[in-house]
Amino acid sequence: MPYRNQKFKSIPKSDLAPAIQASLDKADTALQVVPPSAATVSSSGFPLRLNGERSISHPVELGKAHTSSANPAGPKRVLLAESWGAPGILRHIWVASSGGGSQSDFAEDGGLIRVFIDNETTAAVELSLNDFFAYAPLGGEFSNQRIGRTKRDTASGESAAYRYLHMPFQKYLRVEIENTTSTDTIVFGSADYSLISEFSAVGSQQVAYKIIGTEKANAAPYEAITLVDTVGGGQLESLWIAIDAANGDTGILEGNIEIYVDGEIYPSWQSSGTEDAFNGGWYNVPVGGFPAGRSGFSSGGDMKVTLYRFFIDDPLFFSTHIKVVVHAGQRSQGTISSSSFGVTGLAGIWFNTAGGINFKAPNVDVPLLNDQFTGPLGNLDSGIWNQVGGVTQGQATGSSITVAYDGTATGQDVRIARKGVSLVANYWLETRARVIDATHNGQEVSLIAKGNEPDPYFGSAVHVQLVRFSQYNWVVRVRDDFDEVFVRTIGNGSDLTNVWVKLALKIVGTTATAYWSHGESTLWHGRIKLFHEVIKLYACVTSVIRIPDNKPLHRSDVEL
Repeated sequence: MPYRNQKFKSIPKSDLAPAIQASLDKADTALQVVPPSAATVSSSGFPLRLNGERSISHPVELGKAHTSSANPAGPKRVLLAESWGAPGILRHIWVASSGGGSQSDFAEDGGLIRVFIDNETTAAVELSLNDFFAYAPLGGEFSNQRIGRTKRDTASGESAAYRYLHMPFQKYLRVEIENTTSTDTIVFGSADYSLISEFSAVGSQQVAYKIIGTEKANAAPYEAITLVDTVGGGQLESLWIAIDAANGDTGILEGNIEIYVDGEIYPSWQSSGTEDAFNGGWYNVPVGGFPAGRSGFSSGGDMKVTLYRFFIDDPLFFSTHIKVVVHAGQRSQGTISSSSFGVTGLAGIWFNTAGGINFKAPNVDVPLLNDQFTGPLGNLDSGIWNQVGGVTQGQATGSSITVAYDGTATGQDVRIARKGVSLVANYWLETRARVIDATHNGQEVSLIAKGNEPDPYFGSAVHVQLVRFSQYNWVVRVRDDFDEVFVRTIGNGSDLTNVWVKLALKIVGTTATAYWSHGESTLWHGRIKLFHEVIKLYACVTSVIRIPDNKPLHRSDVEL
């Protein structure tokens, strides 16, 4: 520290090279603090409600994440959230699963999470579960205000993890998980988001979010690894680094981390070592510390460690460019015996410019088909509806189709298909159904699409079903041909007899997504994405076919 009477000689700007001066001008970037907007934050520091804001969460309960090898083969993705047609903010993701205990299993490298924002052809986030939730391979439990792993059973493979984030979207949001292993997995999960009246309420900063990074399976000692090198203005939200090395290679943690802002030639932010950047020292980093620390201990052996830091209270801004470099060790410091090792680094980044919107507002004024079942009472018109012979026949009531309960094996499998339907590549199919028989269990009603010839009801068809297992046990089930790829308990243990449940399928090219909603709710809950090549439709009951806008215009009724 200088003495009070010590004098310093300043260097005139004219004596400095332009590039050096530009670097110095940016050196205080990490110290910039943007005051919170009075419109979004109260004097207490707690957020205020944005215009029209409402929070939404519909968790997956006992969802089954099937493998891609299930028949028919292809990815089968469980949706934690999907919203279209309105702006909002994704705020929190939680996933729990069971089964397995190796690094390749679902809760580790075998489960993928993707988040699509507006431009749905490219995911803003696409990571394995352990990478997204920042725990080490086979890592133990840890927890802080932003992220954590709250369950890790080394015997059963049971796992649970969470992450809080701020991810605005203008028109479209989808959060999905995919099982890339060879074993079906039971999944629980939720993605909580809020909808707002207008996107401008988000403000002019932190309006788009991405996770960007680099993985090097064979990094060399002392190698400088660039994790991020991207243009634009914004703010660094978080930094996450994983090391996969042999025991004794602690010298890897001597490497500095450097952050270059706006094209500077000297980093305005750097650490004195790897673990030092995460509030550690002498290779010791707090487990579950906030805002920086490491995940729990790994059961994978060797030196497997994951370090994280959130730049929340010490924001790091950039105006035109940001570059993050990690050095895999520093010469003459520590020991590195291995010739190569694994290094992965990820950075969460907020951008001040929103991305493009591929979502297109649909034309819903003229549905492709709108069946309101207002035909004559009695038998269905065979010119419009096709029914399987030898079973109980559906009857028209003037506003719905009813199917009488039949307990015989030959009479209970009732299938009704709409004839003469000409389809575009993308369409929306919806209906609503209810079970009014309060006596018999095992009843189900299905909405079926994309069936093959000669059996349009089951040949590679997609089913979304309302199933009454018992008076207080109701589920929505999705089938891909005969495979049950998703099941969701609904009603919270209540009796849904005589309660309308809406069922829907969205077809976009070769992708089908199933939805449901029950009671008076106007929100659709998306639960599975399936991939097929067939674009021909058959349905148990067809009501409205149109491009989706999340605002159902018409409903048709099915009663059992």
